[in-house]
Amino acid sequence: MKTGKQILSFGKKLIKEEINALTKVYKNLNINFSKAVNLINDTKGNIVFSGVGKSKLILEKTCGTFGSLGIPSYVLDANQASHGSLGNLQKSDTLIIASNSGNTNELIPIFKFAKKYKIKIIGISSNSKSQLSKNSNINIIYPKVKEIADKNFKLVPTSSTIVLAGIGDALAVSVAKLRGFTIKDFSQAHPGGSIGKALTPIKDFLITGKNIPFVDSKESFSKILSVLSSKRLGCALVRGNSFKNISIVTDGDCSRAAAKYKNLSLIKAKDIMTKNPSYVDENTLAPDALSIMNKKRITILLVKSKGKFKGLVSLHSLLEFLNK
Repeated sequence: MKTGKQILSFGKKLIKEEINALTKVYKNLNINFSKAVNLINDTKGNIVFSGVGKSKLILEKTCGTFGSLGIPSYVLDANQASHGSLGNLQKSDTLIIASNSGNTNELIPIFKFAKKYKIKIIGISSNSKSQLSKNSNINIIYPKVKEIADKNFKLVPTSSTIVLAGIGDALAVSVAKLRGFTIKDFSQAHPGGSIGKALTPIKDFLITGKNIPFVDSKESFSKILSVLSSKRLGCALVRGNSFKNISIVTDGDCSRAAAKYKNLSLIKAKDIMTKNPSYVDENTLAPDALSIMNKKRITILLVKSKGKFKGLVSLHSLLEFLNK
């Protein structure tokens, strides 16, 4: 049985080899990468990924990344290609084929089909003289990398798969950047789960209309307390002549007033309200709004759109949404 330190050392050794492999790719990436990004960007059809074994598995992940960034794509199983799947390919598509050796026999029918119908291929390989390289319109050739430096595992794909994943991510994000992809676009492709919540703008759960606790600037202290109690938001908004001039009275303001003034019956909302409260735009993302609240130590944010008041968001409703 290996000791804990020996196991840790072995794990670090593997990761170091992978870091070294990515460093080599970084140093050797050339203009062909830019050509590949432009070809993908100009593609009218789908981006079709194909490979065998571990390469195919990594390309499935890359394909998922492309899709999440709004780039239509799918994976063509090389083993099924010559049994009817090639019929899914269209002239408007672009193929991205990956193979560490570049000489995988299962890819040959795809090469022939692509050549016949003039479908362009981006080849990703470590072998510039391979069949894949010869049949590709654009080649991204990465240096030969060491897998884990252990005689029992030197044939196990480790560094080479990390390299492929890195190149795939770089292609996907570069194309998305070229297309002007935004966080809003990303949120539309991820409506569910924790990512969906993190990308949800606060306008989706604003407190609006009759649910907003408005009071007049001349409202009495007792009335303010009644509004705070009934609405349970920890605040009341004081509206001026228009929605452009809104102030706020919070639980904290009332507590401080109670400690400061002897005769509370004389206190009006205008005497204890905070002018120019914190506003955020309605497109502010939920986690960003939470961060602002934590930084300013407040529990209410007023929300506006194009300079106009739209509603408010409370710390309680924000935490409830994020923790569902």
